[in-house]
Order: sequence, then structure tokens, then C-alpha cells
Amino acid sequence: MNRMLGILGVVVFLITLLIWTFYPEIPSSFFGWAALFVIGIPAYILMEWLGEVVFSSQFFKNRSSFTRILLGVPVALVLIGVAFFVISFVRQSIIVVGG
Repeated sequence: MNRMLGILGVVVFLITLLIWTFYPEIPSSFFGWAALFVIGIPAYILMEWLGEVVFSSQFFKNRSSFTRILLGVPVALVLIGVAFFVISFVRQSIIVVGG
């Protein structure tokens, strides 16, 4: 029972975060909400995973603090660009299915 409540809490948190992220494009139809669930949640999890994998890699851990900053800022900018691409893809998907 506690596991189910935990999973439900995570899903509610992700949906709230997705609604906040896509605020002007809040779905207005069933299919729009379905697209938000089906595409938005995996996209969010993918972006979180990608950031975790990149920034916790041995490549960054074995560098000095200055070098990590020097290399991390451009990598973070690339990840932000990827995130904007993913957000625009999800937003367009919601619009296409009738959001």
C-alpha cells in the first residue's frame, strides 16, 4: 500500500511539474492529457536521467574544480538546448493530438 501511494505521489508530482512547464499549452481535451501523460512523463524522466549520467560520470569526477566548471558550463548549455527541444516536441505533440 505504501509503495502504491509513493508511486501515486511521484506521478502527481511529475504531472504538476509538467503542467507548470507547459503552462500556456495546458491540454483541453482527453487526448491532450493522454499525450501529456504518455509523452511528457517519459520525456521528463529521460532528461533527468541524461543530466544525472552526464554530470556524475567519471570524466567530470576526475577533474579539478576549475576544469569541471570550465567543461561543465558548455555541457550544461547543451543539455539545456536538448531540454528545450524535448519541451517543444512534447508541446507540439499535445497540440497535434488536440490539446
